Amino acid sequence: MRLKTLEISGFKSFADQTRIDFLPGMTGIVGPNGSGKSNIAEAVRWVLGEQSAKSLRGTKMPDIIFGGSSDRHALNRAAVTITLDNSDHYLKSAYTELTISRRLYRSGESEYLLNGQTCRLKDVTELLMDSGMGQDSFSIISQGRVAAIFNSKPEDRRSIIEEVAGVYKYRKHKEKAQRELDRTMGDLHRVEDIIAELEERLKPLEEQSDLARDYLDQKRRFAILDRTQLVRQLQAETTQKATVDKTVRQKGGLVHEQQYAQQQQGKQVQTLQKKQHDLLAQKDTLQAQLVTTTKAVEQRQGQVNLTSEQRQNQEREQKRLAHELASTQQHQTALAATIEQDQAALAALRAEMATHQTKVKTLKRATDDQVLARLRDQLDHLRTAYFDQKQQVASWRNQQQYLQQDQARQQQRGQRLTSQLADLKQTAQTTAQRVQELTTKASALHDQLTTAEQAYDTEAGQYQQQETAYRQLQRQWQAALEVYQRAKTQAAGQRAALAEYGGFYQGARAVLRQREQFTGLLGAVSELLQVPADYTTAIEYALGGQLQQIVVDTPTTAKAAMTYLKQHRAGRATFLPVDTVHQRHLDATTQRTLAQMDGVVGVGSDLVDITPAAQPILNYLLGTTILAHDLDAAVAISQRLHHRYRVVSLAGDVISASGAMTGGQAKHASTSVLRQRQDLAHLEASLTTMTTQLQERETQVKTHREALQASDQRSQKLRATMNELQPQCRQVDDQLATAKTAAEQANRQLKAAQLDLQQATATDQDQQGNDLQAKIDQGVATSAQQERELADLQTQLKDATAQQASRQTVLTEQQTWLAGAQEREQQRQQALAQHQKELASDQAHQRGLKHDQAQLKQDEGLTPQEAAAQLKQAQADQTQTQHALTANDDALTTVNDQSAQATAANDRATGLLQVANDDLHKAQVTQTRLAALIDQQQGDLAEKYQLSLAAAAKDVSDLPSDQLTSQLKLLKRGLAEIGPVNVNAIDEYKDVRQRYDFLTQQRDDLLTARDQLTATMSELDNQVKQRFERSFKQVAKKFTATFKQMFNGGTAELVLTDPDDLLTTGIDIMAQPPGKKFQNMGLLSGGEQALTAITLLFAILQVQPVPFCILDEVEAALDPANVTRFARYIHQFQAQTQFIVITHRKETMVQADVLYGVTMQESGVSKMVAVDLDQASTVEGK
Repeated sequence: MRLKTLEISGFKSFADQTRIDFLPGMTGIVGPNGSGKSNIAEAVRWVLGEQSAKSLRGTKMPDIIFGGSSDRHALNRAAVTITLDNSDHYLKSAYTELTISRRLYRSGESEYLLNGQTCRLKDVTELLMDSGMGQDSFSIISQGRVAAIFNSKPEDRRSIIEEVAGVYKYRKHKEKAQRELDRTMGDLHRVEDIIAELEERLKPLEEQSDLARDYLDQKRRFAILDRTQLVRQLQAETTQKATVDKTVRQKGGLVHEQQYAQQQQGKQVQTLQKKQHDLLAQKDTLQAQLVTTTKAVEQRQGQVNLTSEQRQNQEREQKRLAHELASTQQHQTALAATIEQDQAALAALRAEMATHQTKVKTLKRATDDQVLARLRDQLDHLRTAYFDQKQQVASWRNQQQYLQQDQARQQQRGQRLTSQLADLKQTAQTTAQRVQELTTKASALHDQLTTAEQAYDTEAGQYQQQETAYRQLQRQWQAALEVYQRAKTQAAGQRAALAEYGGFYQGARAVLRQREQFTGLLGAVSELLQVPADYTTAIEYALGGQLQQIVVDTPTTAKAAMTYLKQHRAGRATFLPVDTVHQRHLDATTQRTLAQMDGVVGVGSDLVDITPAAQPILNYLLGTTILAHDLDAAVAISQRLHHRYRVVSLAGDVISASGAMTGGQAKHASTSVLRQRQDLAHLEASLTTMTTQLQERETQVKTHREALQASDQRSQKLRATMNELQPQCRQVDDQLATAKTAAEQANRQLKAAQLDLQQATATDQDQQGNDLQAKIDQGVATSAQQERELADLQTQLKDATAQQASRQTVLTEQQTWLAGAQEREQQRQQALAQHQKELASDQAHQRGLKHDQAQLKQDEGLTPQEAAAQLKQAQADQTQTQHALTANDDALTTVNDQSAQATAANDRATGLLQVANDDLHKAQVTQTRLAALIDQQQGDLAEKYQLSLAAAAKDVSDLPSDQLTSQLKLLKRGLAEIGPVNVNAIDEYKDVRQRYDFLTQQRDDLLTARDQLTATMSELDNQVKQRFERSFKQVAKKFTATFKQMFNGGTAELVLTDPDDLLTTGIDIMAQPPGKKFQNMGLLSGGEQALTAITLLFAILQVQPVPFCILDEVEAALDPANVTRFARYIHQFQAQTQFIVITHRKETMVQADVLYGVTMQESGVSKMVAVDLDQASTVEGK
């Protein structure tokens, strides 16, 4: 592999684009001091990844960008590119040629490129790793590097051998392993802290969990037995209710039957009553008919006696009226036909008149003179416009002729400019299109950049806010955790003290610690009491040592405990058997007295609660103890009660029944067992609250941490996007500025050419000619149209005149006919009115005749035969009515008897129905009561156990009822003895245990990881030792041999300062030039030191050759003879290493195969020039 080219732009003094081609062999770069030749070596160092501005002789990295001169402005970018021939694949890459580029902008952004593709510094570093061309490698050796060899301390010189040994990657691996180890140890310490915390919680939680499990087990058994009892009761009551339901159904059926029977009897009574009513009504009717028929017999008897003379006169008058009525009817028929004919003729005449009137109106409108006047006006206007148009067309033809002559003169000039304009248009279009493309591209890139910057700023602000909130939450969580730990420790201490009955007398403590041996032991008084906080002090001083007395169920239990104390000599204790202790109560008179006094709080037994099983003990201890608000009230109460009872103030002042008073304040307050339990309960409640708060805060801290990490990731992505977009924007902006300048120039040229072409070709005259021709064509067409319109109007006017005359004749005829028709209409109307009047008179006469005829017929009498027949019929009707009346009386008697019988039966049915209803009501009451009881018990079952009867019946006990009741009592008592239980302790213990096991596993994993990392680091150290030792021996051997060649004799050695510690040992250089003694390198002269250091570098290059090596004035301190020896010695490496030597020494120039010169022809700007080898000495002299 070799270095092919170096391209520099804007780097330090190389302001312009500079390219240097390197050929195989030794290349020399010469130039006066200050010309910038060393900048070439620094450019190569920089492009290979140098990160220290100080190593590049600057204070900050932007200092390497060309800063301007007296004649030039400063640049905004520095760029260096090297091209490597990798045809031998010396570097681990598939490319045979590699291009490495680095760019830096004054804004601080930078970028790396491999073969034109953007990459990371890490990619460049990994590519060059172990190639001898990375940072601190021997590819670039400056005069300062040579001086550093003999000026450095021995410990610093070991880096030279480390570079040869290639331990850089091992050092990186070790640093990475060390970081992982540090992180692992941090995690391990945190995990161990948490495990220690969890271990403290496990034991109490395990005890609470066991107690909770026992409680839940007893509660489960109690629930099963309680459910069983409820189910059995429900089943019995359900069976009973089923029987009652059956009775209700039976009674209901009987009621329905009785109701039906009663309804049937009622219907029968109603039917008979209706029948009675009907018969009575029929009787009234028959009696009325009998009266009527009797009168009719009398009237018919009178009619038989009338004469026949009246009958004959009426017949003659009837004949005359009938004849006259027929004659009148015939006359009316004839008049009606005449009237109908008159009406039809009048309607036809009126319809015909309407038709003629319409024609008259139409003719009047059509013969209006305005139509003719309008046609004449249109004809006059059209003639005027026609003649005006003819004159205008003639004028336009003259203008057209003059314009054509002028255009002919300009046509030749326009042809010359046409071809030139086409080329300029193409150029303008091309540049405009380029500007448009770049503008679109630049706008899009800037929009993307602006969006990314805005998003980045927003995200940065949010990150800052989130970080502040996160830090604050973290501090709050830490403070809360410390408070929680202190409270937890305090609670554990108090819990342990209470569990061990600290503060109790020896005997009481011994019994209570062995309480499981005594089944009837309920506990100490202080354990069983529940005292409100306001009364704690008063109760403590009132009871004093009695708080440590032990409550038992019977004297037998007390005897067993006392025997235990005697056997074990464990002290003495006072026992209070529940069933034998004497209860104390205030008499009614004392209670009334207290009720009337001020300052009385109450009786101690009423103000304090105790376990129900020990209620007699509470009455014994506090039944006659009175609590007062203060000492004054206590004194007054005691005196009022004649010192018969103990009175205690809320502050703890005690006045005994004897009148003795106890009070005051101890110097050091002690905490009683009663207050200890209250304090522990309060502390545990606080711990529960703090645990919840801690979990919430921990969740908040975790949420904020995750949000902070997400925000940081988004910021990094946005920053990467900005870094990618910014150079693209600058590049496109530069291209756009160049394109706009070209487009503006092309547009100026195009406008000038267009103006010339317009002047030459007279484009406006062409337009004028076209416009004139269009006007002429339009004018001719308009004239032709006007001629046609004139002919049409003249024809219309002639036709309209003839039509008006014809219509006037028809109009006169129509008006004459209408006058005659109106007269005929009047005559027909008069005739019709006369006929209608005659018809009305005949109709009135006809009605009179009919009336006379009806009157005669009405007055006409019966014949004798008819009168006799009517008499006989009336007598028969009378007899029939009498018979019907007799039958009605018989039927009425029968119905009355039936009605009386039916009414009696209905009364009996009503009585039976009432009895059935009473029985049904009683059964329904029982049914309702059972249903309510069942509903209540089912509600209890659902409320307690969320089960229906059917579901509960599947899981019941098979114990007999007496055993079931006994077991329920025992379990209920056991639950009461257990008291309040933290059932959450089971899940909490499970969670803490799982977390403890998980963290323990994590701790084991972290310990394993620690051991593995330690082993890895140890292995890396071994590798470094082996490589360092091997490389040191090789370099030391080559150094000794090369020293003899470079000094023409003498000897030199590399010596380890601490051979036993190859990881930290330093390196001393011992040398003995010819004629000198063997001594440390630091005691040699300056030239000897420089040559010795160069000798060491040559030895290193023999052990680890590099593809190319840049030597920057390393031989400056040597005398000419040694320079010549140095330059010739370089040729020994040309087969394996390409040398670029920056020098101003003639002896070195002579040995170079290719020579380049660096000058500053322009102030502050370096330029590369070719140098003739024969003139090298001249360059050196300058």
